[in-house]
Amino acid sequence: MSGNIFEEVGDACVKCAKCVPGCTIYRIHKDETTSPRGFLDLMRLNAQNKLQLDTNLKHLLETCFLCTACVETCPFHLPIDTLIEKAREKIAQKYGIAWYKKSYFSLLKNRKKMDRVFSVAHFLAPCIFKQVGDSLEPRVVFKGLFKRFKKSALPPLNQKSFLQKHAEMKPLENPIQKVAIFIGCLSNYHYQQVGESLLYILEKLNIQAIIPNQECCSAPAYFTGDKDTTLFLVKKNIEWFESYLDEVDAIIVPEATCASMLINDYYKVFLGETDKDLYVKHLEKITPKIYLASVFLEKHTPLKNLLEKIPKGKKETITYHNPCHAKKTLNAHKEVRNLLNVHYEIKEMSDNCCGFGGITMQTEKAGFSLKVGLLRAKEIIDTKAAILSAECGACHMQLNNALKSLDDPNTPPFSHPLELIAKALKSAE
Repeated sequence: MSGNIFEEVGDACVKCAKCVPGCTIYRIHKDETTSPRGFLDLMRLNAQNKLQLDTNLKHLLETCFLCTACVETCPFHLPIDTLIEKAREKIAQKYGIAWYKKSYFSLLKNRKKMDRVFSVAHFLAPCIFKQVGDSLEPRVVFKGLFKRFKKSALPPLNQKSFLQKHAEMKPLENPIQKVAIFIGCLSNYHYQQVGESLLYILEKLNIQAIIPNQECCSAPAYFTGDKDTTLFLVKKNIEWFESYLDEVDAIIVPEATCASMLINDYYKVFLGETDKDLYVKHLEKITPKIYLASVFLEKHTPLKNLLEKIPKGKKETITYHNPCHAKKTLNAHKEVRNLLNVHYEIKEMSDNCCGFGGITMQTEKAGFSLKVGLLRAKEIIDTKAAILSAECGACHMQLNNALKSLDDPNTPPFSHPLELIAKALKSAE
């Protein structure tokens, strides 16, 4: 790793330790080396050629969950997450990327091939898994194998993707607005009820939806350090956005990680690139129109008024998990509650990361991910809420696995907030 940014940010840290208690990896691994100020020192020393980028340093920098709790807590809001992301690019350049990650990232760059792979996986899945609710659980003979990988539940598979199912949209009469939907991979291939609920809500509001061409937001590759895949997907998405930007009032995203990637991280992708200024100009035109779905629906539509007109029965209790990429990076957490509070009673819990952490954390560092997930699962069950909700497919996947691993009879089912809102609207029919 080289470059003044590592030295400048490292030197700016005053070692106040406010970042340490809330750090996700530090919660389960009480070692200052794997804490935000520890990471900063390691990266600064490496930039000064006082510490080699060996496999030990690689391992340490890959234990960060990129939850951004440290950035939120830091008195100076030092961009520790950005430094970790840039350090991982250097790690990938020196040590390469594991074959299974490279295979997955190659699929992200080829939507048609990805569709075929998931269609085949859907056909073969019953041989290994049984579907229980919104998860796939390994059959008895395979349970031991999946336990080795710290997995008790995986997201469901569908024969066709959400994008394939909605290649054409029916026009509405005199719509009040027109929006584009950026669905995100997890809702495209796995949790398709999220997109269906969003379409239902928009139709009830008489808002015309279009579902244009789109690629993966690139978050899996970006957080892993795969710069080539990230740049390919980001530049392609910018092309797609610009092809229809003037036709729509907004681009709405029902996934917090995707929304944060598109709104914030796309700017960081071009740090150090020769064409940075050119693409920043493109992004400055695009990103003001991109919204996390709950934010757009609460601030720019009459949805809350519509919900308030629906007769209210006894409110079901829910507990709402704040996705890190909603509350911490987008400051989006009040809007979704304003909508849900109309028909649901929210039982709040402490604001902690679910432990998803990205592809590396889900594979090579799965033990860390599960430890954090189990802590969160216990907090969820302690609320005694009937339903768990979060506006993020990654949180959905992680929390389902953690709750299944905990195997508590009081485990609440998961529903995306858009599903809960659609359910409330349907109660009036």
